[in-house]
Amino acid sequence: MTAEKRSGNRNESVATDRTGDSNRDRPVAPDEAETLFHAVEEAVFLIDVERTVRDLEFTFRRVNPAYEAATGLTDASVTGKSLQDVFELSSDGDTLRRYRECVEVGESVDVSATRSFPVGQRTVETTLHPADSSGPVRRIVGIVREVSERATAERELERNRDLLTKAEDLAAVGGWELDLRTNDLRWTDGTRAIFEVDDGYEPTLSDAIEFYRPDDRPKIRSFVEACRRDEESYDGVLEVVTAEGNDRWVRTVGKPVTEDGTVVALRGAVQDVTDRKERERELQLFRKAVEQAGHGIIITDRSGTIEYVNPAYERDTGYSRTEAVGLNPRIVKSGKHDEAFYADLWDTIRSGEIWESELVNRRKSGEQYHVDQTIAPITDDAGEITHFVAIETDITAQRLRRQRLSVLNRILRHNIRNAMNVIEGNAARLRTASAEEDRHTAVTAIEEQAADLLKISENAAAVRDLFQRERDADATCDVGALVSRVATDFDEQYPDAAITVTAPDSVPVQADDRLEMAIREAIHNAVSHNDRPVPDVTVGVTPPEATDSGDWVDVVIADNGPGIPEDEQPMIELGHETPLVHGTGLELWLIYWVAKNVGGELRIEENEPRGSIVTLRVPPAT
Repeated sequence: MTAEKRSGNRNESVATDRTGDSNRDRPVAPDEAETLFHAVEEAVFLIDVERTVRDLEFTFRRVNPAYEAATGLTDASVTGKSLQDVFELSSDGDTLRRYRECVEVGESVDVSATRSFPVGQRTVETTLHPADSSGPVRRIVGIVREVSERATAERELERNRDLLTKAEDLAAVGGWELDLRTNDLRWTDGTRAIFEVDDGYEPTLSDAIEFYRPDDRPKIRSFVEACRRDEESYDGVLEVVTAEGNDRWVRTVGKPVTEDGTVVALRGAVQDVTDRKERERELQLFRKAVEQAGHGIIITDRSGTIEYVNPAYERDTGYSRTEAVGLNPRIVKSGKHDEAFYADLWDTIRSGEIWESELVNRRKSGEQYHVDQTIAPITDDAGEITHFVAIETDITAQRLRRQRLSVLNRILRHNIRNAMNVIEGNAARLRTASAEEDRHTAVTAIEEQAADLLKISENAAAVRDLFQRERDADATCDVGALVSRVATDFDEQYPDAAITVTAPDSVPVQADDRLEMAIREAIHNAVSHNDRPVPDVTVGVTPPEATDSGDWVDVVIADNGPGIPEDEQPMIELGHETPLVHGTGLELWLIYWVAKNVGGELRIEENEPRGSIVTLRVPPAT
């Protein structure tokens, strides 16, 4: 007999008819239509800007369908409402400050925030564009992108993990016997229950084989024939379709029964292993998902001993699964976080809570990298914690990209604007100056500003090159020979400076040719900004065995100049600029980014009795 497979119910997707929106008849200006439908695949909204006596008012004008789908906020629900009311924003908060900046400066502005939408909490990045090409900004176009998928992935991972760790042994078992003398096949009640047939049903051998799927019928026939002819027992897992049309996996076993050396019967059992097969499928899917995940995943026991790492973790850290399993996650500890940081981590996860933070780790090669990490406890049926799972995302490139955009934006807006103001002012002074001394002063000021602008342009090009070129993780260079060659070049360029090199002949490091660019920039700053009659600059290289940690190569540039301005050093320590803490140019940032690009760091100290010590700390070649 042949049974038909029953299909399960499926949810039909229903498309929402947006044409019934009450706002569709509202007149739409051409610039609105152009803006909205040009970016129809993006979540787009329009904001009207109204200038009041006290402040600027921001009111929703339109949102497109993609915005509705992404946030759950419909056009009808927000149109005409103020930004402050929809999102309960503080008038002095960062979000409204960025909106005001877009209006006042008339330039595009990015703002990131985590908000509660009807579809749930989302972390979104919004780019604000002034819609007016000239005159006061009266309207803003916003484009929204979701930048956080971590929460959904973690919930799904935790659910799958719980399912796969709670195996059940509920298999049903039945017996059967085939009399080879009469060809009678007998089933027990358990077998009938598995195949969902009526009580008392006695099939023929052909009837029984028909329950198996067409692809498996040759297999069961060969099992039976080998058992009868060659007296070979068999044990296999095959797929059947029951009399009720249900798909099931069964384990079928059989062995010969002999009398006087002759096989007279076959006897065996069938077991419903559908649940087990489904669990195996889920486990296989889970393993594939974890193995192919783009995020690093690590599972430890309750004491923190690593039991599993996925390929992404191997790629990010440089430690293979064989190397990592059995060790503690501290193998990637960078030394950038104090004991209180790790104490808080362990207190959180041991109490059953989820821990999330951004931290600095260190690869096997010695490079430092930033990760966004989440650690969650795994519990058994009794609620006891048995393991911990950590998911981490390498955000090093993302952080450097944000820094670059922020700094370049500040340079272009602030430094270039100031330089042009000086040039314009001195150009006007030239037109009216009668004294030769005044004209000379104005020309000198213009030349200095032009030189500064040229330097900014050159550094911006260097920054572009730094981020456009992908780094070769296997690249190495000999920094000992490098500093000697660079110092010789500077001796020729600055004959009045005293440049001393103290470095071993050969010190290989894990870096490409961009390290030379950073070293040259550091030496150039030490000489060109020196206010002494004879600039004294010492360039040293300290191999790993001579550093305080024993894990780094230090390239040290010390000078006797006026020192790096106090307001610029905190910028490097923070890793970002603020309205109150920012640099005057790109030089320090360029050196900092090169160090970060190779997985190292930049340190700045005061020299004694005066001057600065700039240290590029880079990983040694492995």
